[in-house]
Amino acid sequence: MALALAAVCGILASEWGWLHANGTWFLLGTTALLAAALLSGRAWLLPPACLMVFAFVHATRIDETYGHPLRLALQQQEGPVQATVRGSLLPEYDSTADGRAHALCETQQIEITQSGSAFSQPATLLVRLPKNIPFPGPGVYDLHGMLSLPRPASNPGTFDSQEYALRMGRVARFDVEKLQRAEGGGEVWWCSFLERAERCRQWISHQLGQDLDDDPKTVAVLRAMALGVSAEADDEIEDAFRNSGTLHVFAVSGLHVAMLGAIVLVALGMVGTRRDVSLWLVIFVVFAYAFVTGWRPSASRAAFMVAIYLSSALLDRRSSLENSLGAAALLLLGTDSHQLFMPGFQLSFGVLWLSTIGAAPLLRRFTRFAQLDPFLPPQLASWQQRTSSQCRLWLVRTVCVSLAAWLGSLPFILGHFQAVTPVAVIANCVLVPLSSLCLAATTLSLCAAAVRLTGLQIIFNNLNWCLARAMIVSSAWFAALPGANFHFQPGAVLASSSAPAVWHMLELPRGGSASHLRIGSEHWLFDTGDEAAFRRVLRPYLHSNGVNQVTGVFLSHNDADHIGGLPAVLSTFQAPKIYASAQEPGPRDSSRSPLRRLLDQPHPPSLHGLRTGESIALSEGAAFKVKAQMLHPAPNLPGESGDDRAMVLLLHLGPWRVLWMSDAGWRAEKALCASAADLGCDILIRSQHEDDRAPSAEFLLRARPQLILCGSDPRDAQTALPASLVDHATKHHIPLFDTWTAGSVEVQFDTAELRLSTTRTRQHLTLKPR
Repeated sequence: MALALAAVCGILASEWGWLHANGTWFLLGTTALLAAALLSGRAWLLPPACLMVFAFVHATRIDETYGHPLRLALQQQEGPVQATVRGSLLPEYDSTADGRAHALCETQQIEITQSGSAFSQPATLLVRLPKNIPFPGPGVYDLHGMLSLPRPASNPGTFDSQEYALRMGRVARFDVEKLQRAEGGGEVWWCSFLERAERCRQWISHQLGQDLDDDPKTVAVLRAMALGVSAEADDEIEDAFRNSGTLHVFAVSGLHVAMLGAIVLVALGMVGTRRDVSLWLVIFVVFAYAFVTGWRPSASRAAFMVAIYLSSALLDRRSSLENSLGAAALLLLGTDSHQLFMPGFQLSFGVLWLSTIGAAPLLRRFTRFAQLDPFLPPQLASWQQRTSSQCRLWLVRTVCVSLAAWLGSLPFILGHFQAVTPVAVIANCVLVPLSSLCLAATTLSLCAAAVRLTGLQIIFNNLNWCLARAMIVSSAWFAALPGANFHFQPGAVLASSSAPAVWHMLELPRGGSASHLRIGSEHWLFDTGDEAAFRRVLRPYLHSNGVNQVTGVFLSHNDADHIGGLPAVLSTFQAPKIYASAQEPGPRDSSRSPLRRLLDQPHPPSLHGLRTGESIALSEGAAFKVKAQMLHPAPNLPGESGDDRAMVLLLHLGPWRVLWMSDAGWRAEKALCASAADLGCDILIRSQHEDDRAPSAEFLLRARPQLILCGSDPRDAQTALPASLVDHATKHHIPLFDTWTAGSVEVQFDTAELRLSTTRTRQHLTLKPR
């Protein structure tokens, strides 16, 4: 464990630039110190030697990923580039959400067509094969297509696909248009092994669903727990596990691997298998299970932990959990030092280590309450007394271990997910035993299927279904308890900012829109994006900033890309006020549109319809008043498009005026220019009308913004940034920030100045009131 901690320090020192570990002198010094430690037998030399070794290992790993010449060249490009790649392919079965087969390519040669640049340094690329083309098998291929870097995170608190890919050792992404086999060879044995593991995974998935066709949601939970296939799981069920602090039992984790090893060890002991043979079989089973589940990092870490812990008994040595954890950490970090920065690695090792340290004193303190009366000889105790003592002892041990694990996980969960789930202490006492029984039933079902005992398999599957249903109901009940979970981020910009109001415009794909306004301690949403955008962008953003309650939501118009996430907002946050135009929903809107479906529910939420000219006070503070005034749409507005009815709000934030246009297009702009409304603003915030490609020049001159914020997506002509808007901003020297390029935009409003910053491009701007 001491060496593992030294290794962690060395990796962090190399990551943060405290040690320049890739020089020749550093390598020579490391070799000399390590040799001195091993030859002299002085143990105190080993930790600094280990620190320097792992600093060098991580510096080399950084050069292979972050510092790879190909990545540095692609950073200079504005988008994907045409390239030809030669390399060997490995199947990647865990990345097929877009319907295209994926593979990993270990490159031999890369050539960028446009510049003629060639790269011979090996690299790992994530390859997307052409549609309807399966993995072609092992071999060396010539691949032609588009080479690019994954897009970095555009919004705070959201998943950073570029950072994740680099930590996984993948330098870039390659969309293949054409491929042809150059030669045989490649990773033949490894490909064959992965294909057999995938076939085994498909067989297990099929067997777990036998006789359970009428309840696909519960079957999806069973597959998620047994195989880690969480893509099929219902979002609401997954949210319940997450909010109850028991998500680790919902997917394949180290807990499942350890429980499977314990189940196999008990079963082998019951049939009288020799202990050494049992231990070898357990090690084989946990590694086989890790491979069958796709060799996920969580499963592979647990397999190594179990193997190292059990190997001490095979060598007639006393098992030490801390030493086993340290050895497993050294082994895994030695093969890939990037794992240290993965939340799963930190939770697996950190929580288990801290739980081991914390559970012992808790058990010593509370076990005495579960023991028999010390003045009563155990031989004289009745069976009721012994049973009661055993139940109390089980309860004390379970609660103490759960409490220690929760306290150990708290800093990691708070740091990565800004979540606090006090209910997890109790919920895990229920769901972990249920998951153990569920895994045991899964094992028995698969054993029955292997020997073709179909009737027995169906019995075990239905037992498994009952246990899974109990887990689903329990997690939902625990998650619904008052104070079960909340989000907290002391260092968040929104929480620490002294500005009276902060506006954050998020970057959403495909024409979606969502913005967040914080006024003091109150939070308002302006559109929510669709349901997928809420789960992937808006909710992580709000949670990362410690937002637990939303005061109200303004809905621009009845468009799923803008308000499709409203039902999820209502279920996540308690009863926010909902404001929309009195013209919504439109008379021709489909019954399947978001507002129609919401209002057709048996108990629909209250919708406040706003009329043209109506104002709403968002803050009554004497020093910094905030109100919203609706300027559009007017009654009987011509135009059949929903975008023509998009709400236009003029927000007064102290001395600042913000004009929120959403998707309002040319017709809305002409109607506003024809009205008597004062359109002058400091900031113009807009998205793209589905048909109108050019904004009205008259409207832009009437608005006279100091700053324009625009949501766009160049992958679709309907949502691309209009060239006429760019020309107008350039001609009149108006700063224009496009979320596709700049990422999400934050604006802090103060009485004396306005401060803007962008997420991706790290730009900053300060404006003064007119």
